[in-house]
Amino acid sequence: MTSNAQRFMNGFARYVQKPTLAMVAHQPTLSRIFDGTAALLYRRLPGCAQRFTFFDTYRIRRMIPKGAGENLLLYFHGGGFCIGSSFTHRWLAARLAAQIGAQAWVVDYRLAPANPFPAAQEDCLAAYRHALDHYPAERIVVAGDSAGGGLGLSLCVRLLAEGLPLPAALGLLSPLADLSGQFESRKSFRDTDMILPASWVDRALAHYLDGHDPKDPNISPAFADLSAMPPVALHWATGEMVAGDAEFLAQVLPAVECHEAEDVPHVWQLAAGWTPEADLSVEKMATYLRTHLP
Repeated sequence: MTSNAQRFMNGFARYVQKPTLAMVAHQPTLSRIFDGTAALLYRRLPGCAQRFTFFDTYRIRRMIPKGAGENLLLYFHGGGFCIGSSFTHRWLAARLAAQIGAQAWVVDYRLAPANPFPAAQEDCLAAYRHALDHYPAERIVVAGDSAGGGLGLSLCVRLLAEGLPLPAALGLLSPLADLSGQFESRKSFRDTDMILPASWVDRALAHYLDGHDPKDPNISPAFADLSAMPPVALHWATGEMVAGDAEFLAQVLPAVECHEAEDVPHVWQLAAGWTPEADLSVEKMATYLRTHLP
């Protein structure tokens, strides 16, 4: 049975967030609106410190929960490669990190349309290289939601190609693995997805692709060889446009634990600390990821 708190979040997704995404065409403005939503809705983790590390093209927001251990969660936020930030996703990342004995590094990678492919991927790779300077790979978990989940998969494809060590595990929340839209869910849930308007999805992906082939395996990890991926915790919602991406990954990834939730929106885990549905997903993902850390 859906909790009252989740019903409120579902209503906010349907009647506020989805129309806003559909109506506001200027992506930087949408990003500022997302920041405001995060400030109002998403619950902070008491006792969690925040620090920043700045680089030429990106920034890392370090979320350090009380009693953080020797592990690292490297987190890539979602937002269709065009919106979102370490600010919008900081508390979700912090909660997941706290439960695996880690601090979280949330990467502010460059966003389209000002910085289309491959800018985001390059920044995520640079952030992982920086992480390797401070942590052994067996103590690093990479996680991400939506477009950020796709970036996590693409990072591992790139690491294999360059002979760099893979992270201990991946945490994927409703990942976007196929930018070409080949899976049936992209069509069947095009009008009924609780939070994602199809018009915004099409617009955001066009900004990011900037004329590149969406079936390029360097862009869409669904077209890459995923047979050597690290263990994956994979969570998604019934009825969301990217459900097909998750269902495909559940079949092809070599080691994967799946959790499919009903009556929740895309990346409902952002409401962790408020809704039991979000808390359950974070807890289940953390439990799986912990088993792959020292």
